[in-house]
Parts: sequence; structure tokens; C-alpha cells
Amino acid sequence: MGFKRYIKEGRGQGTGKDYVPWTKIHDFSSKGRATRIMGIKTGRIHHLHSDNQLRAFLTFEFNDNVIDIRESYPLLDVMEVIDHKENLRFDKFCDKETGEQLVICTNFVLTVIDADGNEIHVARTIKNSSKLDKRITFEKLEIERRYWEVKGVNWKVITDKQLPKQVANNLQWVRETLLEDSETGKEPLSDILHTHLLKNMDKQVKDVVKSFDQVEGIATGTGLYLFRYLIAKKKLTVNMSEKINLGHKVKDILL
Repeated sequence: MGFKRYIKEGRGQGTGKDYVPWTKIHDFSSKGRATRIMGIKTGRIHHLHSDNQLRAFLTFEFNDNVIDIRESYPLLDVMEVIDHKENLRFDKFCDKETGEQLVICTNFVLTVIDADGNEIHVARTIKNSSKLDKRITFEKLEIERRYWEVKGVNWKVITDKQLPKQVANNLQWVRETLLEDSETGKEPLSDILHTHLLKNMDKQVKDVVKSFDQVEGIATGTGLYLFRYLIAKKKLTVNMSEKINLGHKVKDILL
């Protein structure tokens, strides 16, 4: 793995745009589908090793209270932090050939704004619910739990059952509009569309965005793009756990 090389590369260090994850998707084969995705809040590429991690990332990013997301966060000082290690199976996490201790990572460390307006860190581990009864999984989770407990950081496990596919699909569909070009040109037109939608609550969304394109004399599809943008900016609120059906009336799709 090259521990010294990883440290030299700055892995597990930095915040925001400067953070470098400990593991990148090309470092080893992933059991799930690995994804490289540009972060809207961080302005950097995030390396996610499974569909569940991607869904969690999208959920975190959409949360207004989350201001930084660090994936594959290494517990480099775990041996010093945890005092009573006798009943922890660190031997399970060693290189089979060299016997070298492997670096244990927590999937996500988030910087969030708490209820009092303070910046705090929380740690989240993503696990498939079918793996929770495996002994090796339990051993790793217990190490993480004790580590973050000593650090005074809120740590929780999130399973696939808490990460609905449809929510993630909707988030991906709308967030793309935040990644492209400058937002300055979108604001005036999206505000006009917003008003147009509210004036046509009994019409189907697809018809409203189509007529918007015609009335404004703009390229076909612009209205739909701006509809997605309004959801991404939270100027329109819809049920993200259901498929966004453009055939529904505006009044039936907006919350």
C-alpha cells in the first residue's frame, strides 16, 4: 500500500478543496461500483467505493448544515487514542504478506453547523445491512466506535436501508445543474419560471416548462433544466423519495 507514500501525497490531510482521501478508487478493486464525483461544496473530486457511499454522499451534500465532506478518513493515531486495546482484534487488519498494520478508515467525516451555529465534526460509517452480522465487520465498527468516542465526535452507522435509491437518483438529476457554467445567468430566468409555475398550478409540469421555452423564446429544454435547478437550489420543494413525474400537475408535485 505504501504508507509513507500516502503520507507524502497528503492523503487523509487537509480540508475542503485541499483534502485528499486515504484511498482512491484506482488503489484497489471495489466490491461495489466505484465513483468519482465532483463535489459542489468542496470543489474537488470525491472517491466513493460503493453505491451506498455515493447515496450517502449525495444526501450529505444536499443537507444545508453540511459544509465539508471528507471521505476515506484515516484513523492514523488509533493505536495512541484507544487505551484499552486488549479485546480489539487489530490483528484482523494486517497485511497478509507483510504483517504490517493496515490503516483503518471511517467512510465520512463531515463538518456541520450545529443548532447553536458552531462548526463541529461528525463521523459516519456506511455499511450494507447484510454485512452487519459478520464478525470482521463488528470488529472494525467497534474500533471506530471507541476511537470516535475518545475523540468526542458523534459517530453513527448508516445502512443501505436508510439510503433510498430514488432519493439518490433525484439528487443526481437535479445537482447536475449546479455543476455546469456560472449560476449568474440562471437566476433571472429561473425566477421567471418559478413565477410561471405558481401561476399554472393546474397544468402538467412538462406543459408548463415547454410553454415557458416558447414564451421566453429560448432553446427547447431550458425550462426543464431550470425546473431541476430550482429544486437543487431548494426554491421548489418536492418529495425526493418519489420519482419526479413531469406528467403530474404542478400543484400535485410541489410540497
